Amino acid sequence: MKICMLVYNSVTRDSRVMREASTLQAAGHEVTVVGVPDSEADAPFDTAEEGVAIHRVHWQEDAMARARRSAPLRLVPSIILTGFVIWGFVVLPWIGKAVLAVLLGVALLYIRRRMRQTKVPSEAVLKHWAEALFAGTARHGEFPPPKSLFPAWIPEILLELALEPVDQLRGPFDRFVRYRYRAQAVAQHAIALKPDVIHAHDCTTLPAAVAVKKALGIPLVYDAHEIYEASAGKRLGAVDYYIRIHQRFLRYVDRFITINRCAAAFYRDAYPFLPPAVILRNAALGEEPFAYDGRLHDAAGLPRSEKILLYQGSYTGDRGLETLVRAGNLLPDGWTLVMMGWGPTEQELRRIAGASPKVRFVPAAPRLELGHWTAGASAGIIPYEGTVLNHWICTPNKLWEYPNVGVPLIVQPFPELRDVVETYGCGWVMPEETPESIAALVESLTGEMLVRAHEACRRFIEADSWEAAYRQKLIDLYGSIPAAKAAA
Repeated sequence: MKICMLVYNSVTRDSRVMREASTLQAAGHEVTVVGVPDSEADAPFDTAEEGVAIHRVHWQEDAMARARRSAPLRLVPSIILTGFVIWGFVVLPWIGKAVLAVLLGVALLYIRRRMRQTKVPSEAVLKHWAEALFAGTARHGEFPPPKSLFPAWIPEILLELALEPVDQLRGPFDRFVRYRYRAQAVAQHAIALKPDVIHAHDCTTLPAAVAVKKALGIPLVYDAHEIYEASAGKRLGAVDYYIRIHQRFLRYVDRFITINRCAAAFYRDAYPFLPPAVILRNAALGEEPFAYDGRLHDAAGLPRSEKILLYQGSYTGDRGLETLVRAGNLLPDGWTLVMMGWGPTEQELRRIAGASPKVRFVPAAPRLELGHWTAGASAGIIPYEGTVLNHWICTPNKLWEYPNVGVPLIVQPFPELRDVVETYGCGWVMPEETPESIAALVESLTGEMLVRAHEACRRFIEADSWEAAYRQKLIDLYGSIPAAKAAA
C-alpha cells in the first residue's frame, strides 16, 4: 500500500524516520516521506535507501506572501486597543488609570497563581516518576501531564509563538501564521499523493496528518518520539501547545507507536483512549564488521594512539554539554573529548572549551557514514541533565549508535539507560554529573575494562538491534491495518 510519513525536518538526518521508512519500503510498501527544507537539505525531491521517496514542501515563500497580505488586518485590533487606552487616559484620566491598574493587578495575580500550580517538579520527583514508569508500578494519575499555564480560551496561535522560529519567518507578525500555513501546505501536498495510510512523526505534525485523514478517510498512525508534555524546552507556552495538540487530535489516532516502556506507560495513563502502544525503540541497524580507517582521529587532529571520549548529536540546552566540555579539560593524559555534531549552543560550548587541546570539535557526520566515524572512540557518553521527565525516560539513538560499532557507553543513572548498561555490561553509569566525576570515571577505565565492555556491546546489539527486535513489529503493525489487508 501507499504510505505517507510526515516530519517537520529535512528527513535525511532523522535516522528513526528513515529506518522505519526503509523497513516498510523493503517489505513491499510504497513509502513517501514528506518533510520541510532546512539549511542542510532543501531539494524538493530526493530518493533515499530502498527507494524511499523524500518530498520537501517549500511552504515559506507562500506563507510570507499571505502574511504580508493579511498584515493590515492584523493591525486593526492593535489600533483599536491603542485608541481605547489613549481615549481612557485623555478623556477619563483618573478612571482610565484606575481601570488599567486593576486589570494589571488581576493579570499579575492570575499569572503568579498559575505559575505556582505549574511549578517544575524537583529532580527527586522526576526520578520517582521515571522509576515507577519503568517498573510499571506507577499509580493512576501519579504522573499527570503538566497543568497548562494558560486557560483554554487562550487560542493556540498565541502559544505557537513560544516555539522555535522557522527559517525566513522571524518577524513578530510572521510568527503568528507560520505553523498554520506550514500544516496547510504539508497537508495539501500529502493529500495530492493519495496515500492509503498517513504516518505522523512527532506531535507537531498531527494537525496536518488529521487533515489528511479527514480528507481521504484513511487510517492515521502516530509515532511519538518522546513525551511532549515533558519537553525539555522551557519557553513559556511551548508545553501548553503540545498539550493542546494532544487533547485535540489524539482521538483521531488509529495506531500508536512510541519509543520505550516508560513512554508507553505515560501515554497509557494520560490518554487511556489511545490504542495500545507498539514500542519501537531507537535501535540502529546492525553494522557489518569493518576496519576503522582513522577518520575521527584525523578530523580531530589526534594521533591514533589517543583515546577519544565522544559525544555525537545536537548541541542544545539541558543535555549536560556545558558540564561535559568542562570535564574535557580535566581528562587524564591519553584521553581527549571530541564533540561531533551541530546546534544552537555550539558557540557557547566553544567559548567554554577555550583553547584547550583536550576538547576538539568536528562537524556532524553523514548519517550513512556515522558508524565509520563513531568507531574511532574508546567510549561514548550520554550526559543529559535530569531536569525534565523526558530525559529520565530517554533512549536516544546514541544508545545504539555507540555499541553498534563496539564503543562502550557512559550514561546517566536514568532507568532505561542504566538497564542497558547493567544488563549487558556494555558501559558504566556516571555517579554524578560534575566535571570532576566524569573525568574521574574516565581515568578509572583500564584497558581490560574497555575490552570487556567492547565485547559486551556486540551482545547488546545482537539482542536489541532494529533487525533483531523491532523490524518485524513495525511490519506486523502495518499488516494489522485494514488498508494493508485490502491492498494485499
